[in-house]
Amino acid sequence: MKRFEIILFLAMIQGVAFGAGVSTSTKSPMDKLSIRLRQQNIQIQWEEKAGKLTKAQAKALKAQVEAIRQKEIADLKQNGTKTLTDAQIASLNQQLNTLSKSIPVK
Repeated sequence: MKRFEIILFLAMIQGVAFGAGVSTSTKSPMDKLSIRLRQQNIQIQWEEKAGKLTKAQAKALKAQVEAIRQKEIADLKQNGTKTLTDAQIASLNQQLNTLSKSIPVK
């Protein structure tokens, strides 16, 4: 039993020393936007499978998600950088908020 406690203690120290379990990365607003876009598509798929959306409704909602994604790409090209302005991110998030209200909640 004593040997097990020592091994457990050493494993815990090693984990702390290497930062195990500590998340130092924070998601940028662009990362959060990409995650939301993916989550919207997943939610649409789930609701279609659950019968809350018809195939045509799901297709229309997915097209709206894709339109928001294409707007994001166009904004990136317009900026000539790999980042969006705060105003662009706010606009895209507002579009996603509006779209979210069209998707039935589980």
